Amino acid sequence: MPDEMNKMPIEVVNVTSPALNSKLGRYFIGKTELLQFGGGSYAWGGIENPIDSGVNLYIDIFTITNFSSQNFIGEIWLNARPPKNAVASFNVTPTNQAILPPPKPKAVMKNAGYSTEPMMKGVNIFDRIVPQNSTLVSDSHNGSIIIGPGGSFSILLRPAGFQYITGAIVLTWWEE
Repeated sequence: MPDEMNKMPIEVVNVTSPALNSKLGRYFIGKTELLQFGGGSYAWGGIENPIDSGVNLYIDIFTITNFSSQNFIGEIWLNARPPKNAVASFNVTPTNQAILPPPKPKAVMKNAGYSTEPMMKGVNIFDRIVPQNSTLVSDSHNGSIIIGPGGSFSILLRPAGFQYITGAIVLTWWEE
């Protein structure tokens, strides 16, 4: 649509925000179970977007909590396969608790402890050191990581040595 003053087209931008998606019932938060790993094994937590979901997932924030006295590594992966022992997390809810009945996410959050499988396929986009007895909070990605149907967002927890560690992962996302 041309601007009458200078005859230049005006670009229309559609802004999406976590707050708007929460209001619409499309913003979710999920937590893994307590994840045990070490002694040569890993832990894993992530979210899978089913191939038939009909939505894209927009990753916002993740946290990794370290309940141990040893540092460990959090590897962030896109489109990796989960380990065979992964199970669905029941700790997933919409952030808008005023909507009844509560909306259900199309995505499935899963987790696994004591896995000896390396990550298969996918891309390791970055790693983070998770200090002892602390919680690492990611910067808000504001939906800049988009996972289409059939894709996944994963965090692999890897000990620096053979010590045994307990950790947990929290993810927030919206679906459109």
